[in-house]
Amino acid sequence: MWRNGLSQCGNTSLNKSEHRIPFSMITPSTTRQILETAHIEDVISEFLTLRRGGANLTALCPFHHEKTPSFSVSPARNTFKCFGCGKGGNAASFLMEHEGFSYSEALRWLALKYNIEFQETKPTPEQLAAQQEEESLVIVNDFAQKFFQSNLSGVGLDYLRSRGFTEATIQKFGLGFAPDSWDALTKAATQAGFKLEQLQKLGLTTPSGKDFFRNRVIFPIHNLSGKVIAFAGRILSSFESLSSWKDHPKYLNSAESPIYHKSQTLYGIHLARKAIRHKDECILVEGYTDLIALHQADIDNVVASAGTALTTEQLLLISRFTPNLHLLYDGDPAGIAAAMRGLDLALELDLNVRISNLPHPEDPDSFLRRVGITSFTEYLTANAKDFIAFKAGALLNHAGNDPVKMASAVHEIVDSIARVPDPIKRSFFTKDCASLTGLDEEVLTIETNKAMKSLQKKQATLIVERPSTLSLPKATSLGGRGIERHLVYLLLEHGAETQDASENITVAENLLTNIKDVLEHFEDPLCLRICKECIELVLAKKPVTTKHFIAHENLDLSGFAANLMHENTIIPDPHWEERGFVPESSSSAKHYLESIANAIYRLKLKVVNQLCLQNLEQIREVSPDDEQAMARLLSVQEKLNAARMELAGKIGLVR
Repeated sequence: MWRNGLSQCGNTSLNKSEHRIPFSMITPSTTRQILETAHIEDVISEFLTLRRGGANLTALCPFHHEKTPSFSVSPARNTFKCFGCGKGGNAASFLMEHEGFSYSEALRWLALKYNIEFQETKPTPEQLAAQQEEESLVIVNDFAQKFFQSNLSGVGLDYLRSRGFTEATIQKFGLGFAPDSWDALTKAATQAGFKLEQLQKLGLTTPSGKDFFRNRVIFPIHNLSGKVIAFAGRILSSFESLSSWKDHPKYLNSAESPIYHKSQTLYGIHLARKAIRHKDECILVEGYTDLIALHQADIDNVVASAGTALTTEQLLLISRFTPNLHLLYDGDPAGIAAAMRGLDLALELDLNVRISNLPHPEDPDSFLRRVGITSFTEYLTANAKDFIAFKAGALLNHAGNDPVKMASAVHEIVDSIARVPDPIKRSFFTKDCASLTGLDEEVLTIETNKAMKSLQKKQATLIVERPSTLSLPKATSLGGRGIERHLVYLLLEHGAETQDASENITVAENLLTNIKDVLEHFEDPLCLRICKECIELVLAKKPVTTKHFIAHENLDLSGFAANLMHENTIIPDPHWEERGFVPESSSSAKHYLESIANAIYRLKLKVVNQLCLQNLEQIREVSPDDEQAMARLLSVQEKLNAARMELAGKIGLVR
């Protein structure tokens, strides 16, 4: 009966090229074998110095700068967790973060380390076609880069040298030159055996069969792993003044292609990521030459949003390496406007933002060449402002003594403060704003709260439409998810234990039976997926264990479970404290059955509260003349209120 009811709810010195096996996939069973065999402490000790600290091992985190170790490795759980930057997971997750491997590359690295024979399946025709296309397009781009590099001489090379770039820098960034010919690259590529269709798909050749880049200095654009995915071409300075070139843009960028999505790409990220992690800060500039000049001056934690306005996807890429962002833009109106646009996006992602605007008309490249590296770094340190000081300075100076313009400026500042997810940070920023504007702090707090509510309404639709992933910012966390995560923690921690020996019922069986009627109301999709898979395990008479999910072939589920279970620590939710909910620690394990019951009651109370609100909304909307509908809705509300009081009583919220 229970099962019928439940079933209805629904030293390994390998580089990437040595262990990449294209066009094949590791089977789920092999994935699980690899992840269960790999010892997390063995893997991480190849890259970090681990020290024993009780049952666990500790180290300085490689993903952010710190002086006191907050990076913890649990051999018992086979997981790692940094309590400073929040990164965590299993052995494959570590290799992906530390070495930049793809998931399959990490699995193959581990399989070779532990002498596990690959069991691979052939991909579907669709997967094979997509993989082959991506690999072939990368090869075409490699050919194009070599072609451009081989043509770098004369005016192209003179231009780069005039910018102060050394031969080593030119080689480091793979800079080149597109000759002044209608189809030099197209002819060379087709004669080498590449298809015209591929060149056109990458934007290297126009539909009419002509070269897209002509008589321009070429800047190759790489992805995170260092593959060339696109190009940018700059017109030579000597041609800018010619009338025939006035209608041509200074820069041309490759069109989007299957391997290049400009909103998700940062110029120089493949060279900067290690330095960003080490220095725990990312400097963001606008232009290609700005970035190259800074790298040449040994400021290597810098990337550029070249070719596009700053996007959320680019900021999420930065947040993988550091929460600290330093915007370094030109001091002209266009540079200030660009900083303003990127500022709010960064704040929404809980990045710590500083802004430095250079004196007009300087850009980072010209300013660095004029003052030298020492004065340049001193200027950055002395002139870096937090977003309140930057925005207040830019907006209030423009407003002058006009009260209407001043009020508008303050509203813009408040709107930015409202985007900061951390309430403590918001409080400090409000104080700073009050100090700078001379306004009462209480007034600004009220206005900030209004702005937050307005933003939440605008974002509600996006949160519903956008699937939740591990990379979503903390600001999208919803209150009910904390209860769901706590329940999943208890399910994985104790699910295989016996709850009723006489009936041979496990904890997982009992827990899942009690929540099967509210699963459809889960807010966290990963919690829901785990619960549904636990149902399948129970029905198959397999134990529900932490090990099963930490070694799961699905990266989202394994990462979620590893973070959830490391050191018996559950993912905190910002709404728990205000709801009076404090999850039990492992020290109270003997009371886990009471903890499970309590969590189930809280979960059901959350659902009943939601149903109450929905029913009340229907009552408000029903016509007063429709007595039958009103009576039915009032009856439903009475039953819901009774259920709510009963559940609240069971968890001690009412007496």
